[in-house]
Amino acid sequence: MVAELGNVTEAGRQLYMTQPAVSQTIADLEDSLGLKLFDRINRKMHLTFAGEVLYKYSKKILSLVEEAEAHMLEITNNRIGRLRLGASTTIGIYLLPMLVGQFKQQYHAIQSTFVIDNTCIVEEMLLDNKLDIGFVEGLVHSSEIVVQKVKDDELWLICSPRHHWITAGKTIIAPEEIEGQALILREQGSGTREVVEKVLQEHGVDYHPWHVLNNTEAIKRAVMEDMGIAFVSQLAVKEEIDCGRLAKVKIKGIPISREFRLIWHKDKYHTPLLNSFIDLTMRLAE
Repeated sequence: MVAELGNVTEAGRQLYMTQPAVSQTIADLEDSLGLKLFDRINRKMHLTFAGEVLYKYSKKILSLVEEAEAHMLEITNNRIGRLRLGASTTIGIYLLPMLVGQFKQQYHAIQSTFVIDNTCIVEEMLLDNKLDIGFVEGLVHSSEIVVQKVKDDELWLICSPRHHWITAGKTIIAPEEIEGQALILREQGSGTREVVEKVLQEHGVDYHPWHVLNNTEAIKRAVMEDMGIAFVSQLAVKEEIDCGRLAKVKIKGIPISREFRLIWHKDKYHTPLLNSFIDLTMRLAE
């Protein structure tokens, strides 16, 4: 202000400071830099060469401060921001794109990235602060992770329409009929596999893994070709069952379901944007 007005008293008036306070501030700055910033000629303040250089940088600095403040305000008001999302395979393929699409309809300028992997990997990435929030169906094991239930998801036992259960008119089987069947499972670390194995073991069902595939679509294709049976989320197979490309079979007395959960690190700061995403997810899940 002194550089622009050339007058300490007037600068103090503009800044609501006393003239001595302005003069002392300039003197302290000159002492700190070891340079004269002003020539005082005919009661007017004139910038020295060093003063001109510092003035240019000061203008840039003030401009950046204003820009930073404006960006902080936009972040506070959810006009800009970034979300790093992680999802386990089923949710990432069949649910997360819809959620992100809905979210971006409300917050157009939001940057979002998401990783799709099994529950174990998503949990590890949260612990390493590589994600802001995760959306999983598997069991979470770290005490550092906060878990919030979103909704229930049923796992359906599927087989080919050509499978002997279906050709014999069976839609409900006894648990022991699983024995000897070629069961196709997801990979270790998959939430689906962990839930399925836990329930079958709790009910004493003898099962024999035939093959391991880490892709739900690959599992569905294998089952369509009558290469085996599998447990898959209802989200992933409803369309194929409705049109007859896959068949659904119930196990008598053994429903298999799991929870879809939002998870985040217990020490993670929740920005207004992150809270808005959580709120939207809970509303859409109702």
